[in-house]
Amino acid sequence: MNQLALIGGTIITPLEERFTDLIVDDGVIQGVGPVDSSTTKVEKLDVSGCYVTPGLIDLQLNGGPDCNFWGDPTIEDLAALCRQLVNSGVTTFLPTLITADVKHIRRNVEFLQSIGVGSMGTGNMFGVVKGCSARLPGVHLEGPCLSPQRPGVHPPEWIKPLSKALLEQLATPSVRMITVAPESDPSDESLKFLYSKGIVVSLGHSNANFEEAQLAFDRGVRLMTHTYNALPPIHHRAPGAVTAALLDDRVTCCVICDGLHVDVPAIKLLLKAKGVDKVILVTDAAQIGTTGGGLVGSSIDLNQAVKNVVEWKVASFTDAIRMATFNPAKAMGWSDKLGEIAPGKCADLVVWDKSTLAIKHVFMSGVKVSRS
Repeated sequence: MNQLALIGGTIITPLEERFTDLIVDDGVIQGVGPVDSSTTKVEKLDVSGCYVTPGLIDLQLNGGPDCNFWGDPTIEDLAALCRQLVNSGVTTFLPTLITADVKHIRRNVEFLQSIGVGSMGTGNMFGVVKGCSARLPGVHLEGPCLSPQRPGVHPPEWIKPLSKALLEQLATPSVRMITVAPESDPSDESLKFLYSKGIVVSLGHSNANFEEAQLAFDRGVRLMTHTYNALPPIHHRAPGAVTAALLDDRVTCCVICDGLHVDVPAIKLLLKAKGVDKVILVTDAAQIGTTGGGLVGSSIDLNQAVKNVVEWKVASFTDAIRMATFNPAKAMGWSDKLGEIAPGKCADLVVWDKSTLAIKHVFMSGVKVSRS
């Protein structure tokens, strides 16, 4: 593979912003800095007037127009979804399965695992599934161990208490993240089991009070799923799980920024309390989305969430990119490969027009994968 140089752009790493060049070799970022203009063996792309960022990472994605992880997806469905996502700048995501009959969840997990989802190869093959143009480093189980008091759209008849026995049926090697209501298991047996499997645990669809949430965080839970949604509202005499997360510096809060799930002032409060390094943008996108006015997942891609927080003056573009790249990679333990423009990292890159924030190019391992 020839070297690729992106010339004259504003590189958002996103830990810093630099006006310089970027060179890629064999699918990996080789360096950030001026490229020798006399070099002839490098394919050059002029990206002046553009931002260059890491590929976006969505930790909660239930599907899209061409794919429904709540049903019985096929490899063709998944490939179509990946094509849609990479055109919106999403180069890595976790297929998210919601509450259902345990047999149905297992069947879908096993299907995804059988085609390579969650396969952690070496080098450039991290999370790559044959026939798909985005990385799929694992599955996110959103349920079934949720609170019957906070089901959201999850079918209440399939919600189960958190238990090690149930988790033993679901915790296959492809499962990388799970959303649970930890208060349904007062012991820490279930959490210890999940940690032993290397699964990242997120508190969500939970009716936990302040003390129960604080206990879960003390026991190692470090994420909150779609903060504010399907959780007890903040009340001055019953602060609840959201307040516990806002006050705990160990916890990173995921949030849906589609303009429907959470009002802008609440997002500003979240950023003010947590800081940009402890917030992750997710879509919770679903095939049914928000059609009909209900909050059944969202209908946006992650690039729109990035643009929304910028247009709402909630965060700068650099900070929005951090919340959609570096932070999710760090939360999932992928920072050695993803989420940052730095030597040795996978060359998953997005080129944005500075004036409109429209996406012009997307690269996976240094190879152009978008239609533009």
